[in-house]
Parts: sequence; structure tokens; C-alpha cells
Amino acid sequence: MSSNVRFRGVITPITTPFSPQGEILQEVLEGNLEKYLRTSASGFLVLGSNGEAPHLSPSEKLEVTRLSGEIISPDRYFLVGIAFSSLVEASEFLEKIEGLRIDAVLVSVPSYYRDRMNEEALHRYFTEIANRSAFPVLLYNIPQFTGLAIGPEVVGKLAAHHNIVGMKDSSGNIGYLERVLEQTQKEDFQVILGSAGSLGPGLVLGIRAAILAVACVLPEMPLRLMKDYKAGVDIGSQQIQLARVARCVTDDHGIPGLKYAMDLVGFEGGQSRLPLLPLDQGQKVDIERVFEPFLVEMSGQRT
Repeated sequence: MSSNVRFRGVITPITTPFSPQGEILQEVLEGNLEKYLRTSASGFLVLGSNGEAPHLSPSEKLEVTRLSGEIISPDRYFLVGIAFSSLVEASEFLEKIEGLRIDAVLVSVPSYYRDRMNEEALHRYFTEIANRSAFPVLLYNIPQFTGLAIGPEVVGKLAAHHNIVGMKDSSGNIGYLERVLEQTQKEDFQVILGSAGSLGPGLVLGIRAAILAVACVLPEMPLRLMKDYKAGVDIGSQQIQLARVARCVTDDHGIPGLKYAMDLVGFEGGQSRLPLLPLDQGQKVDIERVFEPFLVEMSGQRT
């Protein structure tokens, strides 16, 4: 991918299915990808937050990347998450995947020593990654997991780098998004939304691509909202419904809830790795209640 290619549509952040013993279920991963390829998803992200990247060893990350790359067709975007604690680890992984067909890497904030991650540290880290990466770099802002946000001014400075082409913002903070767009408006830089709850407002601000956990369960739902917005349709009720569903499988029940919802709609979620705990029966009932209208609709389509 050249640095001036723009992402569009909804990109699905693939989950990593585990057995009860914690092993990666390769056949399940392959099966899910093949099903997603029959949807309207414009592309796929592996090793993101929903892929439980922090729970994978470097060799497992390489395994998931290679396996996914073999299945994802060239007409879909293929993004790979880079989430390491140090520049050395990140650089080593980038070297190992250098020969693969990857459109961009999504680079997380190194957050273990977050009290030392000031503007200069973040600027130097992302700049070094961009200098070393054979792929275009997307910054990844998800302060609810890392404990810190990439300041809009830092984003603005990084946007001037020829190999930093954009950012995924999962903060859900519209004020922050507005400031980032203001800081980067003079650069060839794209912000991709990572929060379904703010998709509607994001579209108003000019966002044209999203990477959303809810797309793992209902891939067409956010895309329909985006299409209706472009067509001038009032998306208010759709946004409310999308936000409710997304909240269920993110804020309320996390990745184990997302995987259970996948099971309900015909994908295979598999287990999550500790320290993520399995759902209790009450949590499962709550998810079933939220997704019941969609299950009824799917049942009607099959009959």
C-alpha cells in the first residue's frame, strides 16, 4: 500500500480463538475469516485489542499474522497490530513480517512505564517505529486500556512523517477527535474511528473508515449506518441501537462477551485466556437479551 491510500468502510478486528487449554484454534480462526470474507467488511485487523494481542507470545503473533495473511484476499485491507513494551521487541517483530502482504501496521502506545511516556518519549518511539517499518504506520489511541492518550499536538507532529499515514482513535472522545483532526488537517493523514458509540458524530466530522468490535458479531450493521448517512438518511435510531449493541460486547462484558455473541450469531468465538475470566450465566443471559432481535431476524431469513 502506498502512503497516500485511504481506508474506507468497516474493518473487522479479528478475535483469536483459544481452546479451554489456552491453545490457538487455527481451524476456527480460518473458518471465521472465510465467513467474514463473505461479508461486506472492507478489511481485517489481526493482533488488535480484540485479538488479545497482549496474551500472545511473539511466535504466536507471527503464526496468527501468517495464517491470516494466507486467507485474506488481496481486495481487502490487511492490518496488523504492533503492541510491545519496547522498541527492540517491536522492531524484531516488524522484521519478521516484512515479507508479508500487509497494508499497514497499527502501533500501540508502550504503556508499562506510562508515567514516563511524555510527549518527547512518545514522539521518539513512534518516529523510530515509522523509520524502521516496511509498512505504513497507524497510531493507536486507546487510553481506556493503556492509561494514556497520545496528545493531539504529538499526533500533529507525527502526522508530518512520511510513513505515519493515520491513526485509530478508540477513545470515544469527540472533543479529542476534533482536536486531532484540527492538528492534522494540513497533512495526508487519516483518522479511523475505533468506537461504535461515536460513529455517527464521527461521520459528521468526516470520518470514512472504522475498526469496530461490533463488526465481529454483526459485520453489516455499522456499514449500513455509514451507507445511510452518505445517502442522507436520518441515522439517529440506528446510532442508538449500534451503541447499545457495541456497549454490550465492549464496556459491559469485554472480549469474553464479544466471543459469546459471536457464538450466538454463527461465528466461533472460542475461549479467552486468563486473566480474562469466563462469563457467568447472568452475563450470558444479558448478552442473549441484547442480541435476541438479531437472532430472530436471522432465523426468519433462513426460513
